[in-house]
Amino acid sequence: MFTGIIKEKGEIKSILLHSNSGILGVYILECSKKAYIGQSISVNGICLTVKSINGKTVNFDFSPETFKKSTLKYMKIGTKVNIEPALSVNSDISGHFVLGHIDGVGKIISKQQYNNAYIIGIANNDIESSKYLINKGSIAIDGISLTINEIKNNDFYVSIIPLTYKFTNLENKKIGGYVNIEFDIIEKAAVNSSARLTENANRKDNYFIDKKNYNENEHISNNNFNAQYHNNFKNIKKSNITYEFLYENGFIK
Repeated sequence: MFTGIIKEKGEIKSILLHSNSGILGVYILECSKKAYIGQSISVNGICLTVKSINGKTVNFDFSPETFKKSTLKYMKIGTKVNIEPALSVNSDISGHFVLGHIDGVGKIISKQQYNNAYIIGIANNDIESSKYLINKGSIAIDGISLTINEIKNNDFYVSIIPLTYKFTNLENKKIGGYVNIEFDIIEKAAVNSSARLTENANRKDNYFIDKKNYNENEHISNNNFNAQYHNNFKNIKKSNITYEFLYENGFIK
């Protein structure tokens, strides 16, 4: 787990790709000093596990799912990436809870300086996940804990202070570039729980409606059966076939 407070910028040194999975090598100046095999480190918001360490270059395995869901597929040698080691027991939580599980990829559609801040507009490519966009809610962009300032359909805007702009890869991002998006886990839980409650309430209402319709239809069917039975019995009495004949030959019981 992470907080979205970036510790430093790293740089992609190598990408060994095989069938949409592979090994990512990242040059990390400071955090590599305390890195160890098996440690979780956020690279542009992606939770990756340290595979090996070669000096200040840290190598990570990545899976096809990570490659598919994240901006890994757009990275090149020299790409600047945000680095944050996983939380420890005594770590400060200055941002918000970030899991490192990417929800999707966004595209930068605008980048404007406004006084001392930068306003960056991002298009969320996954329309279904836009339900998690909440005004003034938290969101992780390339692993950076940010606040949503404005929402327009599936696009949203974040305000970047000078410190964050300088010490993260947002300084290197251009319009048309791609970023990893992770929605706030607490907001996702609230939205999903609300949806399940609504779904269960609707299912309960439909159950009682279906039960009422079933009882009414069963009553109609019973009435139809009784009417048909009496009509058939009347027809039998009009014919020369006796009730005893039908009983003895197994037609009725």
